[in-house]
Amino acid sequence: MNGLPRLAPREFGDVTRWSSLLRRYGLAVAPAWVTGGRLDLLLEEHRRAFASAVPRDTTAARMPDAQTGQGVGEVAYRPGLSSRALRLTTAAADAFPATQSFLRHSTLAAVAAAHLGEDASVNRFAYLTYDVAHDTPVTQLHYDRKHALKAYVCLTPALPEFGAPAFVPGSHDRCRKIREAHLAAGVPQDRLPITHGHHGHTPQSVTGPAGTLVLFDTDCLHQGGTVSAGNTRRVLRGHSHPAPRTRPDAPDSQDRSQ
Repeated sequence: MNGLPRLAPREFGDVTRWSSLLRRYGLAVAPAWVTGGRLDLLLEEHRRAFASAVPRDTTAARMPDAQTGQGVGEVAYRPGLSSRALRLTTAAADAFPATQSFLRHSTLAAVAAAHLGEDASVNRFAYLTYDVAHDTPVTQLHYDRKHALKAYVCLTPALPEFGAPAFVPGSHDRCRKIREAHLAAGVPQDRLPITHGHHGHTPQSVTGPAGTLVLFDTDCLHQGGTVSAGNTRRVLRGHSHPAPRTRPDAPDSQDRSQ
């Protein structure tokens, strides 16, 4: 296809349309899904989370929550501080209401149920990533080790110079077969060769304003872009998984993806 599949604003709440694009292409893009005051609140919470967390490079990262005493954990990402990633647990929900509101959005829940099944685990945690300029892409082209539907919001402009994500539309069926074949052959999930065998597949970058949403099946080939000098990249993600899950309260093995 020419370009990535996009929804018009009038289709943003159309679960059938989302589901159709996900089945066909493995992803769908909603430019400017979040705008105005809602986007401002998400950005404020994103900045506050990273400003309060201690980099894992120096010590264990915990940001106390005023009401629960529990915190925000920083997961391993890329060496140094060119990329950082946080996982917000439900214990921190009161401290990040706009983020939790996004995770609980009725359309996202309905699409996850349609794509993964009615018993899907929907957006249990928030994943926040922050990237500064670097001369290599945030991630290589890959599919994920654990199958999921990800709700991915670009809090900064979805443009190449800001490291916008890129996808190979329609690659999800092929990669699902590859992943399942490896698992059936006894390859451990954490050793799946997710970045290998993708020569000849050219990803297409998402383009749109800050607040652009991408819903994608993680069997679809994807990668994070390269952040140019003078720019930063801020992303909010929610992960939904099909049931049953062996450890429903465990964090994802693909915390760092995208």
